[in-house]
Amino acid sequence: MRVRVGGTNGNPPNLIPFPINKRYIFIAIQWLAVYTFEMKRGRPKLKLAMKVTEVEKLRNVYRNPRNPKQKEQAQALLLAHSGKNSYEEIAEVVGRARSTIQVWVMGFEEKGLDWLNEVPVHPGRPSPMTDPKLLKALEAGLEEGRWVTGVQIQRWLKEEHDLKRSLNSVYYWLGKLKGVLKVPRPVHIKKDAEAAAAFKEHFYEKLMALEIPEQKRVHVWVQDEARYGLHSICRRCWGLRGKRVVKPVQQKYEWGYVYGALNVVKGRGEFCYMPTVGLDLTRVFLEQIAQSDPEAEHVIIWDRAGFHFQPTDERLPERIHLLPLPPYSPELNPIERLWDLTKDKIVNQVFETLDEIENALSEALRPFWEEPHPARNLVGTGWLFSSANAS
Repeated sequence: MRVRVGGTNGNPPNLIPFPINKRYIFIAIQWLAVYTFEMKRGRPKLKLAMKVTEVEKLRNVYRNPRNPKQKEQAQALLLAHSGKNSYEEIAEVVGRARSTIQVWVMGFEEKGLDWLNEVPVHPGRPSPMTDPKLLKALEAGLEEGRWVTGVQIQRWLKEEHDLKRSLNSVYYWLGKLKGVLKVPRPVHIKKDAEAAAAFKEHFYEKLMALEIPEQKRVHVWVQDEARYGLHSICRRCWGLRGKRVVKPVQQKYEWGYVYGALNVVKGRGEFCYMPTVGLDLTRVFLEQIAQSDPEAEHVIIWDRAGFHFQPTDERLPERIHLLPLPPYSPELNPIERLWDLTKDKIVNQVFETLDEIENALSEALRPFWEEPHPARNLVGTGWLFSSANAS
C-alpha cells in the first residue's frame, strides 16, 4: 500500500510505501462498525430487572399515588423495566432531569419498593377554604339559595371572610359541596310553614274525624282548577346551537277553566271545562265527582279559594266532605303538578278558538281518566297516599 504525501514548491506529491498490518485493518473496521451502529441506535437502553409482584405493585402505585411525584416515580421505573427507553427518553417522558431518573433507579436497586414509601411527602400549605366553619357557612348559603352567580360567592368570601379567591377556585369548592344551579319554587310570604307541616303530620286524624257513616266506601280526592286561554304561552324548547328558534304568538284575551280531581288511592281522574269559576260551577263539578261512585263517600282536599265551599256549607252535594289545605301551601296538593304537564301540550302554539285548545288539553288529560298509573305516579306513595290508604 502506498500513502500520498503532499509536495512542496508546487511539485506533485510523492507516493511512498507504508507498511500496513492486516490486524490493524480488522480492528479499524470493527471500531467503525460499532461506532456506526451506536450512532444509529443512540444511547443504550435501560433494562431494570423486577419481579412480577413488584411490577404489579408499581402499577397500583401509578394508578393510585399518594401525590403527583410518586406517580412520576412509578412511571419512570415501569419505563425502565420495559427496556425500550434510555435515561434521556425516560426523563423526557416523565418531565424530569436525567440525573433524577438515575437517582430513582439507584434507590429502587438498593431498597426495592420500600424506597417509594420512604420518599417524604410535602403536602404544602393547606387551603383556607378547608376551614370547617367556612365550609359550613357556604353549605348553609347554598341550602337556602342565597347566591345566584359565582361572582356573588366570590364577593361574599371577600367581604365577610376577607378571603380573595378566583372564580375557578369558587367553582371547584362548589363542586366539592355538590352545589348545582336550581330554579327555586316560589312561596308566598304569608305562608305558615308550621301549619303546613302540622297538616301533613295529622292528616290521618283529620280524615278519621270526618262524619262519615261506618261500613261506607270512601274515596279521597285532590282537586284544583287551571285557567287556559288563547293568549300564547312561550316556553323553552330544544334547538340548534347558533340558530334562533322563532315561534308565532298572539295576544287574544279569551279564557276558560278546567276543573280537575285525582283519586289519591284508586288513581283515576275527573275533569270538566267551565267558562269561568264560581260557587255554582264548583257545585256542578262536586256533583260530577259524587256521581263517579254513587254508593261511596267522597273526601275533597283543596285550597281556600273564594269559589270553594266551606266544610259547613249547606249547599254542598250529598256524600261530599271537605278538607281545606292551609293557606298558601300549593305544594301539599299533588294535582298542581298536573297543570304544568298539560301546558307542555299547548305552549309555543297558536289556537284560533277555545275548542281547539280544549281538544289539545283533552289529549294531555286523557291518560289520567283512562288509566290509573299516571295519577298514581303523580300523587306518589308519600304521606298523602299512606294516610288515605290506611283510613
